[in-house]
Amino acid sequence: MYVRHEAVWKAAANLLSVSRFFLAALWLAAYASGNRGPALLGPIALAGAASDFADGRLARVAGSADELGRWLDAIADIVFVLTALSCEARAGSIPTYIPVLIALSFTQYALDSVLILGSAAPVASHLGHWAGALNYVLVITLAFAPPPRLPGRLIRRAAPLIGILYIAAMIERALNYRRSRPRTIPCSI
Repeated sequence: MYVRHEAVWKAAANLLSVSRFFLAALWLAAYASGNRGPALLGPIALAGAASDFADGRLARVAGSADELGRWLDAIADIVFVLTALSCEARAGSIPTYIPVLIALSFTQYALDSVLILGSAAPVASHLGHWAGALNYVLVITLAFAPPPRLPGRLIRRAAPLIGILYIAAMIERALNYRRSRPRTIPCSI
């Protein structure tokens, strides 16, 4: 009975992650149809953030967190965030370099988790974690108040500083490469 209960919680957590693929498709459809109003994009943004907040917590509370779920969560995050912010960049709400930097940062995160750190699950960094939270702040703010509204204008003006955060997160990961490699001690014969 316990094994079945754990499988249900694990499936629920993974379904929350998968929901962000569907939400990304909804955002893209709204953008393509020209329906970018807060009444439609706002609930999509909130649902994406809520599913990201809940999926990992649900899996951990149920004791069913695993590598597949962690990767599913990370990939669902990047698909949702990049879809939303790429549409917003195309609409002129933010500079194109913001989603480009997010994509580069995620690529580095995924590659060094596996290739450099040898982990079966994604390995977060401190700045990367905060940059990931900022991704959802950007999505939610632009969904409810894109430019010319004040919050959207502030995001557009703060874009260079936001870009610096993503670059700093990539630098932080790169600096950690030296610390993560095993040290070799020269052998004297």
